[in-house]
Amino acid sequence: MRKALAVCSVMLLLVAGCAQVPTGSSNAERLHNAIALDDVGFVQDVVKSGSIGVNHYSATPGFPEGAPLIVIAARYGSLRTLRYLITAGANINARAPTGETALMIASYFGGDDAGEAGQRQDQAVRILVEAGASLENESHNYTPLAYAAYKGHDRIVRYLLERGARVDADAEDGVIYVNTPLMMAAIQGHFDTAVWLLRAGADARVRVYLGHTAAELAAKHNHQNMVNALRCAESLAPGEKYAQKCASR
Repeated sequence: MRKALAVCSVMLLLVAGCAQVPTGSSNAERLHNAIALDDVGFVQDVVKSGSIGVNHYSATPGFPEGAPLIVIAARYGSLRTLRYLITAGANINARAPTGETALMIASYFGGDDAGEAGQRQDQAVRILVEAGASLENESHNYTPLAYAAYKGHDRIVRYLLERGARVDADAEDGVIYVNTPLMMAAIQGHFDTAVWLLRAGADARVRVYLGHTAAELAAKHNHQNMVNALRCAESLAPGEKYAQKCASR
């Protein structure tokens, strides 16, 4: 899957004196640090100064060509900054050059731990969805649900499903051109995630074009504990539910 991992160096022109500047060696780095620390006052002052708009693309680690401010805020679970950008009219579905939206990033960097960081990421996902962020993606691209499934973020998986995310993305006639959320869970060995998806109706028979099913991917990546459950799901008759036949696998 596409995961931007490079470091970029695009510079922003900020008005001096609009706020106490967070530590950093460049203006771009200072803005990045402010967002990461959820210093919403600094971000507001920079926007109000007219130096940048709420839809500006800023240099940030992970995106060599910059990313929308809302995507950066989603990456760090910076809730105050996220709410401000949405209220100020930021494009909720703006994309980084690599194609990720804020919801995709929040879903990927979420956490199932009970700590503050995990709770912030959960809340970031909810804020974005409630503000109208798209649960889907363009054809033949990964969805927020696929990103959450890849990381095994079960609370986010369940929430996205509850809000109507398509469990099989854009699979059609048993074929898809990128991995389904179930396949993503299978690759990483996230058994519980796979079960949530199967209970929600994921079709284990779907195959990547000229490629594998979820069960085959689980076997390929040595997650043998998942293979039996996925094979059982493949054998379900029309209308038969995973919980009725395969829950004990």
